[in-house]
Amino acid sequence: MLIRGGTVVTEGGELEADILVEAGRIAEVRPGIAGDGAIDATGLYVLPGLVDPHTHFALDTGTGRTADDFTTGSASAAAGGVTTYINFAIQHQGQGFEQALAAVREEADGRTHVDYSLHLNITHLDPGWEAELERVVDRGVSSAKVYTTYKGTVFYVDDFTVHRLMERSGPAGLLVQMHAENDDLIEGRRRELAAAGLTSFAYHAAARPAVAESEAVSRGLFFSRVTGSPIYFVHLSNPLSVDLVSEARARGLAAVAETCPHFLCLDDSVYGGRDAIRYLMTPPIRDEEMQAGIWARVSRGEIQTVGSDHCGYSLDQRGSSVDFREVSPGIPGVETTLPLLYTFGVDANRITLGDLARLTSTAPARVFGLYPRKGRIAPGADADLVLFDPAARGPLTDSELHTAAGFSPFSGLELRGRVRTTISRGEVVYDRGRVLGLPSHGRFLDRLPFDAARLG
Repeated sequence: MLIRGGTVVTEGGELEADILVEAGRIAEVRPGIAGDGAIDATGLYVLPGLVDPHTHFALDTGTGRTADDFTTGSASAAAGGVTTYINFAIQHQGQGFEQALAAVREEADGRTHVDYSLHLNITHLDPGWEAELERVVDRGVSSAKVYTTYKGTVFYVDDFTVHRLMERSGPAGLLVQMHAENDDLIEGRRRELAAAGLTSFAYHAAARPAVAESEAVSRGLFFSRVTGSPIYFVHLSNPLSVDLVSEARARGLAAVAETCPHFLCLDDSVYGGRDAIRYLMTPPIRDEEMQAGIWARVSRGEIQTVGSDHCGYSLDQRGSSVDFREVSPGIPGVETTLPLLYTFGVDANRITLGDLARLTSTAPARVFGLYPRKGRIAPGADADLVLFDPAARGPLTDSELHTAAGFSPFSGLELRGRVRTTISRGEVVYDRGRVLGLPSHGRFLDRLPFDAARLG
């Protein structure tokens, strides 16, 4: 395969160059490579395939399941230029770590259009968990998530469990991820709102205040400081939360901040509209001032990664309730990260093309032990590439998407740029609106143990 005439984009900048692919890997990157049958990339940006560090395909909460399985979710990923995603494997009651991972592998292997890996979602610690944790890391799963909210469900873990896990995670080479929200603050606010009869979707954001996120981030950073454990905060929505992470990094802590496109491209006015059900996720979308603050921190390089937090419930699955307490939170997004960040980031002069490549590909690959095989355009790397057309213009529509959820919270937004072609390990898996190939193409990826030196 030869890709000719495009503008190659890496975290270091842009280069007019051709790309030669051999046996699924990049062989050369330079101008003037000779060869027949080239893919014409004239007028297109050629970026490293996106590495989405945060997806919830086939999420089974015990009471419901997301619309996207691994086949439909990975098809949506391919259409969005995502060539690697890292999904979550929930440790259900009665399961050890290895059982939880094996159950998801059985469901995903042979059914994904692009490559994937897994984060373990730890919900409890059984006797002997310390040795099992080391075995999990040795087998290529070097990250695990904990939730500090959703008390009363399978997800919630108490502070004792978080602290015990973090005492062992550093030596084991495990990166602890945290969904950081103070559950007591949230439950107290929910009770107040319910007592006042304020349970419509308009009050979803009020029920999960930004202070709940930042308090839990502060607590997670304290545990990181006293245990030496690395920590990764998913889907940060409050600028203060990012500032706390930045201060910790300045003191030498191995801490990472992630945000999501919905915190950059939407504001909380959506909850007052007739389509509010399309925007129910946690943490909720914040006000314009917080949105601007998150963008400022992205622009300054204080947020290291962007993940979609794709959790695609269909509108039908959400039913007819108008009570925010009765609707499962989560939105689709794996397919729209690239055009959204190009439109509201690059085209709006908030970030550069190099920043775009770093936030969505190179940095996630580094943090999660996939670099240098993933996240770069250089000889020896997997030929994971996305050809992006910056001249494409138009509003996003539900009908153009490939998610089984059937909608996007971003529909109606005028976007600049679209993914034209996605290449995974040298195979075209998406081209001009069509997902190509078989869902057996994608492979499970073993990842390296966490190493703070990769954070830079």
